[in-house]
Amino acid sequence: MTKQKLLVLDKWHSGKFLVVAGLLAVVTSLAYGQQPELAMQTAASPAATPCPHNAVFLALEDQIRGYSLRANGSVAPCQIIAGSNTTLQTSRALAVSINGYLHTAQFLTNGSVTIFTGTANGNVSPSRTAQVGTNDLVAIAIDSRVNDFVVSNRPGVPTILVLPAGSSGFQSNPVVIQDTNLQSAGALAIDRSGDLLVGGYDSSGICTIDTFATSQTLKSPPLLRTLKGVVTGLFPLNNRAALLDNPLSIAVDPSTNELYVYNTSDRGAIQVSIFASKAFGNVAPIRLISGAATGITGPGFIGTDKIALSSDGRLFVAEPNDRILAFAPGASGDAAPSQIIQDATLGSTQVGQGGIAVRSCLCQ
Repeated sequence: MTKQKLLVLDKWHSGKFLVVAGLLAVVTSLAYGQQPELAMQTAASPAATPCPHNAVFLALEDQIRGYSLRANGSVAPCQIIAGSNTTLQTSRALAVSINGYLHTAQFLTNGSVTIFTGTANGNVSPSRTAQVGTNDLVAIAIDSRVNDFVVSNRPGVPTILVLPAGSSGFQSNPVVIQDTNLQSAGALAIDRSGDLLVGGYDSSGICTIDTFATSQTLKSPPLLRTLKGVVTGLFPLNNRAALLDNPLSIAVDPSTNELYVYNTSDRGAIQVSIFASKAFGNVAPIRLISGAATGITGPGFIGTDKIALSSDGRLFVAEPNDRILAFAPGASGDAAPSQIIQDATLGSTQVGQGGIAVRSCLCQ
């Protein structure tokens, strides 16, 4: 086995958090907080001009890379945020705010939510950082008021931590939303109404999407609806060890409010199910993307979102080796991607899948 770089890990021990530094062997452990990091890649020189507004970004542990939404084929990134000043170490979950800033939840780095301006490029410091006092941060979403919602997938009831707009430094008493319907949660999204969607699995391993009325209140928001059941076609989770990957990812189309669910089975089946706006109960998807022609592969490490949507309805799917598949609006069945973005600077380095986020508007 090869050894990776020095990494600070957070381990659960005797009910306390112990921070332990050490060389991390690339092995998969069933213990919480003992995840292999993505293989590191050398940061190429950032472009002189940052990405246009309409861009797709990948969170890749110690760096964030951006590409134009118009890119196709082998292309160099138009933004690379990397270097010691960035404080990025375990950046996986990624989201974009209404003002174009990049927000990343670092999986194991002192519970950090790190924010960069939309034009950040190179070895730059974050515009601000907030710490939430726990690790295993597996998903992040941002509402139109720039409140951050972050999931910690520690043992027990899944916990969503709420960071008000502008939060910085250690958050000693953040607002907490608990989803008691779930045993594990690994995906978040905000719909057009400003309500929070939480994706995960219940105690029986049934894939479940809950929606909370965070547009009304951040403190103990009521549960608005639940999507689950056999008719949904969403794969159950029978093997808890699969949670060491990220078998579930959700995204909402910013124009149609349709819900996209990337979902994998214990046997390796892969699908993206599309549900009508505000779908609830035991209902079937309106479309399904699945098959060999799609090129969509299995999940990345825990905390790496697989899918994101642009404002014009294109689906973007993150793949290993800085590869992004894009599907035309309304794609269905065994559809081939309409675009494939491949980082031209990667060379022969093999890297795992990063978390994905899209920044876009219909203005460009």
